[in-house]
Amino acid sequence: MASPETLDFETLLRPISEENPGGCELRDDSEGRQLFFQVKEAREAARTIERRLQHGLVDETEDTGTLERPDWQIVQTLAIKILSEYSKDLWVCAWLTEAMTRLEGFAGLRDSFRLTREISENFWEQIHPVPDEDGYATTVAQLVGLNGEDADGALIAAIEGVPIVCATSLDPLSSADYRDAVDMGRADPEQRERRIEQGAVTLEMFEKAVREAPSEYFCELLEDIEAAEDEFSRLSTKLDDCCGTDDSGYALAPPSSNIRNSLAEVRERVRAIARDHLAKGDVADGETSSQLVAESPAAEGTVVGANSAVLNREDAFRALLKVADFFHRTEPHSPVSYALEQAVRWGRMSLPDLMKDLISDDSVRQEMFKRLGIPDSEYSSED
Repeated sequence: MASPETLDFETLLRPISEENPGGCELRDDSEGRQLFFQVKEAREAARTIERRLQHGLVDETEDTGTLERPDWQIVQTLAIKILSEYSKDLWVCAWLTEAMTRLEGFAGLRDSFRLTREISENFWEQIHPVPDEDGYATTVAQLVGLNGEDADGALIAAIEGVPIVCATSLDPLSSADYRDAVDMGRADPEQRERRIEQGAVTLEMFEKAVREAPSEYFCELLEDIEAAEDEFSRLSTKLDDCCGTDDSGYALAPPSSNIRNSLAEVRERVRAIARDHLAKGDVADGETSSQLVAESPAAEGTVVGANSAVLNREDAFRALLKVADFFHRTEPHSPVSYALEQAVRWGRMSLPDLMKDLISDDSVRQEMFKRLGIPDSEYSSED
């Protein structure tokens, strides 16, 4: 069973007023402008503190002596106030999505995607920011930033930071923690011991936490991830319809591949690390427990069951990710797991995305695009 709703959709989707359902242009309204800059600055402050924490640069606060923490709660509160009372603004929707992912995990991400889609469905004719001479480019700019164009967008690290294991013996652990644990297994013994002394989580500790967690937790987690994927797909389709195409037929909606791939990777990671729990819960893709066991690594040396069938390319990608997870656990020093994950990432990309990832020289890439007949508009676009 998926997590309950984390947002009050009835309030957030209510028209701002009868005369002006989409509300004001925040940047042109005195009261709205003040709130706009408050939420914008709060979001920037939270991200700055996160980056400093990541690099160990955050000092203790003067009043409590504890490490300063990013305040995503204020971002959430201000964004909800703006969307409910002032403006149906897609920039604010994007910032709310970042906050909800940190505060409510995949359920918050799911509901943020749904809210953005339903605002687009109900208020597109009055949407904010109002389209300008560049069409909807400014309107969806912050949604573009969530995915990123030439690099990972703002939402990717947030997705990697959502807990995927909650146990009694350790703090909640995320996909980023899992990657760090795998990387630490490749380190030399001296460096590994030093990192453990500093509080790093080992792969053994991660696996112990998985065993301690209740099966119901992973069943709900997987449903939340899959629901977030579904809502993101529906949002992407809606934005494609709303934003339209340019003269060459290229879609003007925000790119989506980075978010889509990130969610898929987390989903498959959860399937892999919690396969025994999910078999008990009988929730993975609606399959029976026996099917799950057949398609999961049953023992060392057995990666995909003999009875499992690859029916489409996504099945093949999932099988490769299962193999990658096997090598993560059994041969953390081996490059095989990384190579397989990279192959899957490339396989899920469109041809233009793949060329941008493989060819760093812009002139060479443009020449390749021309020879392949890829429209000019895709030279500098991501999706």
